[in-house]
Amino acid sequence: MTPQIDKIVATYIDLRDKKSQITAGHKVELAPINTALDQAEAFLLKAMQESGATAFSTAAGTAYQSVKTSATVADWPGLLEFIKERGLWVMLERRVAKTAVDEYVAEHKDLPPGINYHREITVNVRRA
Repeated sequence: MTPQIDKIVATYIDLRDKKSQITAGHKVELAPINTALDQAEAFLLKAMQESGATAFSTAAGTAYQSVKTSATVADWPGLLEFIKERGLWVMLERRVAKTAVDEYVAEHKDLPPGINYHREITVNVRRA
């Protein structure tokens, strides 16, 4: 290895360590702020629920409710049967599993029809 490569790898590792330290420091520094924000949100939500309001407008700003949803599949066979029976194909997204395509390409040295495939070579650095 050339001395220049050794130096660049060592510098990379030092910079990555500094980045991790700064990130960890920020997490510690932000913890009480995040706790206070969570407490304020809980207080405002409780106040809205108790008053029947969905928003509070003040001179400082507006607090309002929003709904976040998440849908995950617990039973694929049951869901697929439900979708087939009712023709609810809109419930599915059209995409392929990257890992399965990778495995197919590795085995067959070719792509399945209709697939756009992109590979990018990147550099990673690991500590000695």
